[in-house]
Parts: sequence; structure tokens; C-alpha cells
Amino acid sequence: MRLTRLMGDVDDRFVEESMEVEGKKRRHRRWMGDLIAVAAVTLFAVTWDGFKEQIPLSDSSSNMSVAYIDEKDIDVGMSSANLIEMSEDELFSKWEPVVVRGVVKQIDHIELDFNGQEEYQSIVTIGVTDVYRGEVEPGSEMKVLTVAGVGSKVLQSDADIISELRLGMEGIFMPRLHETSHVWSQNGATLQVMDVSDYGFPDGERYMFLNTDEGLVFSRDAYPSLRGAETLDDVEAFMMDRFR
Repeated sequence: MRLTRLMGDVDDRFVEESMEVEGKKRRHRRWMGDLIAVAAVTLFAVTWDGFKEQIPLSDSSSNMSVAYIDEKDIDVGMSSANLIEMSEDELFSKWEPVVVRGVVKQIDHIELDFNGQEEYQSIVTIGVTDVYRGEVEPGSEMKVLTVAGVGSKVLQSDADIISELRLGMEGIFMPRLHETSHVWSQNGATLQVMDVSDYGFPDGERYMFLNTDEGLVFSRDAYPSLRGAETLDDVEAFMMDRFR
């Protein structure tokens, strides 16, 4: 009876304040639970091997997807591809490549899923410093699609020079501009190549001149006029004279 009387004598304010505190604790626990759940989902998405950042494709591409991947996930295997034989003049004229000097700013690797059949490529972002041929602005960046294995020694017959390329490396580059007619089709899927990058190297061997730690590296047999070139400046002088 005394306990009942004591409870009956409690000020209503204290009862309300107690209820408010308890309510705040419950809301805090729910908020913390929601935060932990979001963090867990985010961690799963970042660490799960199946999570890949997709490259949006236009309606001109069908039955396929393109996603960024880590270099360790590249599976190039052995390639028996043979380069089309071309003279020095044909290398400059067949694809009408732009000719620029610049620095490698970024290297990305991508997986192209052609309706369940995977292919691998790399995208090189070049910060342009000088332009010898083409409608490119100095100071701009250009993304160039090329064979897989940029920056690594891969077993691919047309990637000997591109495998020497490194982040921060300076070079003179000759990519071709992608057009609507550049379509890659296989296994019942189609890729409009322009969806991935505006430019591409026709192969990984003959369309770049790289300033490496071991000196100037390029396909000397493909350019008889430049066989004696020792520096990137020597190549630049040749390009300026050819396209002035």
C-alpha cells in the first residue's frame, strides 16, 4: 500500500521525462543499427569480387557489358595475332592517326563481356602537351583503347611496346579517332567502340614512341626514317617536319 501511495505521489513531470529518455535510447539504438547495416552493405559491395563498375553503353551496343577490373583479373592467355604489314607511309596514312606528345596520366583495365565470352583491353589516359597532327587541343586529355597488358609483360605478340608503357611516362602517340563504323562483333554481341573511348591504337606495337628509363623505345623496323633516333626530341623534330 505504501509503495502504491509513493508511486501515486510521483510528479507527472518525472514520469514524462523518463519516458522521453527511454524513447531517445530506443531511437539511438535503431539509428546505430541502421548505420551498421549500411556500413556492412558498403563493405560487401567494395570487397566482393563480383562487384564491378560498369561503363554505360549506348543502344548501338547489344548483348554485352563492359566493366573496369583490376590488373590481376586480366586473363590474356597466348595470342597468335599477326600485325598487318605496312610501310612507314601507310602507318601514317591508313588510319590517319592523330599525332601528339603527352604524358600517361592514368591506366585502366576493362573486361568486355560479349554475351558470356570475355575479352580484355586497357584504356590509357594521355595528358596532351603538343599536337603535330589532328584536331586535339594541347592541355586536353584523351582516352585511348588498346590491347590488354599495358604496363606488364604479357604473352601477346602485338603488345611488346605497349607493355613498356608506365604511369607518368612521356611519349609521342599515334591513336586513330573512333568513328561510328568501328563496331566490334562476336558471339552474338555488338560493341560500338565509341561507347568505350574516343580513340584507339590500331595495335600495341607501332603507334607509340616511349621515353623509358632505358631510353627511347619504339618499333624501329617500322620506321626506317627514325632508326637513328635517340631521344623523344628526335622523333618530335621528324613529326614537326612531316606535318608542318
